[in-house]
Amino acid sequence: MQKGIMDTGIVSYWDYPSPAGENWHERLGSVLEKYKHIGFEGNIPADQYALIQAHNSTLSDMVSTLRQYKSGYEVERIRFCAQLADRTMLDIFKKVSRETMVLEMSALSHIPYMELIQKRQLDPLSSNLLAVVWPAPESAMPHGVPDIYKTYGDGPNVAMTYYRVNGYASECERTFFLGDPTREEAEMFRHMMNARQAALEVLKPGVPAKEVDLAARRYFDQYGLLDNLLHRTGHGIGLSNHEAPFVAEGSDDVLTENMVISIEPGLYIEGIGGFRHSDTVLITKDGYELLTTAPIELDELVL
Repeated sequence: MQKGIMDTGIVSYWDYPSPAGENWHERLGSVLEKYKHIGFEGNIPADQYALIQAHNSTLSDMVSTLRQYKSGYEVERIRFCAQLADRTMLDIFKKVSRETMVLEMSALSHIPYMELIQKRQLDPLSSNLLAVVWPAPESAMPHGVPDIYKTYGDGPNVAMTYYRVNGYASECERTFFLGDPTREEAEMFRHMMNARQAALEVLKPGVPAKEVDLAARRYFDQYGLLDNLLHRTGHGIGLSNHEAPFVAEGSDDVLTENMVISIEPGLYIEGIGGFRHSDTVLITKDGYELLTTAPIELDELVL
């Protein structure tokens, strides 16, 4: 700690579980006792909060709120991560086949990882590159783990590049086919794309995040598809892949310039598969910018 750049005092504690007087919460308490009012970030674990809360203490979301607003530097770091996510998505499209296993697709994330190492541009402690391609019909379970040795059929298959590079995150997801989609599958793809466009058209500073979610939900509701939703329209992206603001109908967040969010309304049909694109999106002064730019149209995604 003394090798750091901050001019500060250092209070140390002994490794857990330590004897009385030497544990972390007593040492921390000795520092906090001179302050009249203590704030705790709202996501502190309950057992830790119980040990250190002061008489005048407040749970706060101050840090998570500040994280929603990205500096120019942060936007460029997220943009760089999004470009890597796009590249791996294109690699998936080039290499996927009916003989390809799920685990082989996940291995493609090692290509940009090794390139960053070779260029001496990787901090491994703040990077995690994950690629997953769900085969149909498992693609109808967006939060499930597919059989890693299964191969791919016609589709709808859902590919995800879920990256965090040197502390900043992005995500890209695309639905694709290895054979011509059925009429029903093409219709579900079209509904997903229309809901995506409805959400994008709402994006600009000053818009409540819930209105973006409701724009997609209203479209789905017109066609009796609400029962085929399994998640919100999006979420914030920054130092982690999921953070505030939350693009959900119960959200109180309001979109502001230089926020970064995902837009990913999805439809899920049991026994058939899932239909979802996800993009990393920057809120700009007048609207939005897509930071992920992999192909989105059906004729581009029948491989």
